[in-house]
Amino acid sequence: MKLQLKPVSFLAMVALCGVCRAAEVTDSPASINLMKISLSLLLIVGLMIGFAVLVKKFGLNRIQNGPFPVKVIGAISIGTNQRLMVIEVGEEWLLLGVTPQQITTITSMPRQETPAGAVPGQQFSSWMQNALEKYNAKKP
Repeated sequence: MKLQLKPVSFLAMVALCGVCRAAEVTDSPASINLMKISLSLLLIVGLMIGFAVLVKKFGLNRIQNGPFPVKVIGAISIGTNQRLMVIEVGEEWLLLGVTPQQITTITSMPRQETPAGAVPGQQFSSWMQNALEKYNAKKP
């Protein structure tokens, strides 16, 4: 396994060597204070990097639904950075076109039951096509 933080660890080692060398040359209170400040700074930066790794590893950065009645039913990619998404809002489903620049509501439909035994994301495109055909058949 490769260590991802090589430049940071190299810089930390260089800084520690410089601080230790300064402390060896003179034992003045200024050099001791510089060493304490440098070590404290390195400790804080290390804690920040460690916290960022933990957040990324355990997925703590994901937004939870909480009190919002919004749920993603499914999504399908239709091109580079373009996708169709079905979002449940209350008792209504919205078909959205999503690109990096904008989100467009394509249509809305009443809430439907997902196919029995279906795993979210599995055969989503065929299910969406059937649902849209049913919805369009009901329109006057």
